[in-house]
Amino acid sequence: MTAPMTAPQPLPGPTAERNGVTVAVDGTDAGLRAVRWAAAEAAARRAGLTLLHAAPYAAGSTGSLHAHAWRILARAYTVAHRHAPSVQARTVLLEDEPLAALVATSRDTGRLGGLLVVGLAGTGHPTDALVGSLALDLASRAGGPVVVVPRTGTVGGPVVAAVGDPAADVVVLTQAHRAAARRRVGLEILHAARNPAEAAEVRDALERLLRTLEASRPGVATTLRVVPERKYEAVVECSDRASLLVVGAGRGRRHLLGSTTRTAIRLAGCPVLVAVPEPDDPSSARDS
Repeated sequence: MTAPMTAPQPLPGPTAERNGVTVAVDGTDAGLRAVRWAAAEAAARRAGLTLLHAAPYAAGSTGSLHAHAWRILARAYTVAHRHAPSVQARTVLLEDEPLAALVATSRDTGRLGGLLVVGLAGTGHPTDALVGSLALDLASRAGGPVVVVPRTGTVGGPVVAAVGDPAADVVVLTQAHRAAARRRVGLEILHAARNPAEAAEVRDALERLLRTLEASRPGVATTLRVVPERKYEAVVECSDRASLLVVGAGRGRRHLLGSTTRTAIRLAGCPVLVAVPEPDDPSSARDS
């Protein structure tokens, strides 16, 4: 079934649906790049797409400001429809501040086995230190998995999982393995070791985890790389040929992201999935 070509009127919610994809829309080219990626992801999941625009500037307005917000959503809907005509998309307009709206939405997408997607503007140069503050703030506070789309990545490229401590990064491996299975591409696991002893120990731990994941979702070709260089350099290098990079939030106190995750979001050559543990939901039947 093909979705309607005319954008539906925006609703006040809900902001997520089971196994679906929600994408933040802001009218920018970076936002529309995220819309195209999100539409393709929804098609791969055979799920719905929610186009979400947080417009506190239009609160209480029925005139030009509300019309401006509607045009942003209508353009995003057109882009999504052209990119993935079979995906059923809907538009949601909120009057909350963007960060608050997206953090709340991430809890809903996480609870329902879905995904939240945001764009990221920037050149990909290391001097882009202040680029993407909303994406970074969201990733540090999200209640479910978030994909940041700085660049489109390599179609058909592997999913790359950046793993630190295997015991702490099980969620990274699980979500990366799931993404590779859905895309029918290979999975490359990357770990930067400080010495040969650590490399051997980590390799053994990762191989045990992979055997468990393979038993649940067989057929994913997996490559394990333990490298001596600094982790963030290896992560950025691998992302240039990847279709998706998966990293952990690495959160410390005060919702601060780990340095590797911050660097990946700003400099990766492909979309970055920040793997956040999903709430247990025994009733869900995810195809994700």
